[in-house]
Amino acid sequence: MGAKAPVVDGAQMGSLLVPFISCEAPYTEIKEVIEKIWDWWMEEGKNRERVGETMKRLSFQKLLEVTDTEAAPYHVTAPRSNPYIFFKEEEVPGGWNRDLAEFRKRHQR
Repeated sequence: MGAKAPVVDGAQMGSLLVPFISCEAPYTEIKEVIEKIWDWWMEEGKNRERVGETMKRLSFQKLLEVTDTEAAPYHVTAPRSNPYIFFKEEEVPGGWNRDLAEFRKRHQR
């Protein structure tokens, strides 16, 4: 869901929310998921905002919560290349103090 090619943000790939739902009349399983998404979109979406834009703005995790879907490995496109992990000073060798002149030698502006 959410795939499109907007001018401002560039192309967005669709995201797989629920991989397999049985498609047999009266389609209640599919309707339940779609109605939850519509309700969330109507409450949280901005004027003229598409579902994919709302999902991007509020996070895929929020969409999982709204649809009562458990997070699974197929929801991850790729592992983060820049993981943000917060360390305490005592966990960092040498602490937070460093020689700024030495840092500038290695990282020129």
